[in-house]
Amino acid sequence: MADDSNIATDAFDGAAVWATLSPEQQARIGAVALEAAVAGAIAEYLRDPAGRACAEAEQIALGLLREAAIGEGGMIDRAWIDDTGLKPRVRIPSVIGLVCQTCGCSQNDPCEEGCGWHDAVTCTACVGSGEAAHG
Repeated sequence: MADDSNIATDAFDGAAVWATLSPEQQARIGAVALEAAVAGAIAEYLRDPAGRACAEAEQIALGLLREAAIGEGGMIDRAWIDDTGLKPRVRIPSVIGLVCQTCGCSQNDPCEEGCGWHDAVTCTACVGSGEAAHG
């Protein structure tokens, strides 16, 4: 792992954090998440006027979701940040799977030249380039 990476070694586990939320927090976040999902699905599959209206609704709902989840009264303060080291590092959401801590690539978004996994935190492109050794 590159010493100067801003990516934490442990991922953000939404299910684990969800379990720590109060029923009121879960209800607020869940309702807005459903609104965002439905609006996104409609916007993706239907043309105007419903598609246009839902594209805007999705953007509004995603903003509300972000505020409900990480704003005041949201999840545990800074649950997505690991500040136990010399500098804070972010916990990347677990839905993405493995992420290279040197360049940020993932299985679904590999390096342009192609890469695989050297280990759980470094891709083969970064190891091959020497980037992982000196950040």
